[in-house]
Amino acid sequence: MNEKSIWYQVTVATISLAGFGVFAEATAPPADYLLSKAQARQFDISYELNEDAQPVESVDLWYTFDEGKTWHMYGRDADNISPMSFSAPQEGLCGLYFVIKNAAGVSSTSPAAETEPQLWIFIDFTPPIGQMHTPELDFRPADQRIMKIQWTAIDANLSSRPIDLAYRSLPNGDWIDVRHKLPNSGRYDWRVPKELTGEIMVRLTVRDRGGHQTQSATSAICIDKKEELIANVSTLIPEAASEKKESTPSERDIRRAKELVQKGAWHQLRNEHELASARFRDALRLDPQRWDALVKLGGSMYALGRFKESTGAYELALREVPANREALDGIARAYVALKDYRAAEANLLSIVEHDPKDVQAWLNLGDVCIYRGNEVGARDNYVKAMTLCPDKEAIVSKAKARLQDLPSLRRRYNKPANQ
Repeated sequence: MNEKSIWYQVTVATISLAGFGVFAEATAPPADYLLSKAQARQFDISYELNEDAQPVESVDLWYTFDEGKTWHMYGRDADNISPMSFSAPQEGLCGLYFVIKNAAGVSSTSPAAETEPQLWIFIDFTPPIGQMHTPELDFRPADQRIMKIQWTAIDANLSSRPIDLAYRSLPNGDWIDVRHKLPNSGRYDWRVPKELTGEIMVRLTVRDRGGHQTQSATSAICIDKKEELIANVSTLIPEAASEKKESTPSERDIRRAKELVQKGAWHQLRNEHELASARFRDALRLDPQRWDALVKLGGSMYALGRFKESTGAYELALREVPANREALDGIARAYVALKDYRAAEANLLSIVEHDPKDVQAWLNLGDVCIYRGNEVGARDNYVKAMTLCPDKEAIVSKAKARLQDLPSLRRRYNKPANQ
């Protein structure tokens, strides 16, 4: 039968999502910003018929996910009354096509290759994953400060520029754009405005093609710590407090401090920790903002058995780089030596919060639980150390040995659970 002789047709088709409808015509896929979006696997599709098309015998729905190259029969509307429920078999750009039948015939033949859909919709029922990492701030003069903002964003349907970055001053500042619609490169070097002072937060927003939005924000970041840091470093280097130095190190001092850190690391590798610590202190006299010198100084102080000084250096470093793994692990070891197991556990938990598969940290957490008399916690942590990364054979072997020896370990380190 010629389609023109059919006395009814699908005159209007709308897709109902969250209470709104979109007029649809047979056309090529529109731009993303014009597409209807479905953020759930199952939704209703509304259709309208001419009044004189009744009674309807059947309403069949077809779909395509390759822009009309191939079509698949979805099913028949059970009651022939709009709307019809659709459960998407997958995510992506979907074309829909109704074939409706009554006593006069069918509205059209079944769609074939290259048939244009009556409706286009982008289906995406999985929000993106977005994680902001701790930024690195280069403490140069105020008009040259660079913050290295880093993130991870994962989604099958990200657009080409899905990233927005913003910051706000604490405690109650409004969010201000850093950059809008960045590519998902994982990093952006932001020149911090010279007039910005105090503590800020930085926020990541990830948007996918389906309209989902995920946000992740940093903890508080102090962006002008120079005077505070100089004062705190002077507690590690008392003689530096009496020295008259400019608050901002010169380029020459910055270069010299870097060289001293490298020399200190050379001594540290040879277990020459007195010499190493002297070089790290010299570097901090020139440039108190060198958090890497603080981390390495903490390591040398630990090796020399000066655990209080070790925790002091690590604490200052962690104010600058809160997620630094070397500093978190080092301060945890120092706290264990001081028998402050609660503080050690807190820092190790920070490591696994940032990297849940850090099996060395899980092993260390098991040991700390043993020291605290928490056998259940120790067992759980040893199991994680043994199973999360089976290819880390050395850690797996240690975790297995500790699990097997757990009763004797408990007796040996029978500490009160609240210690």
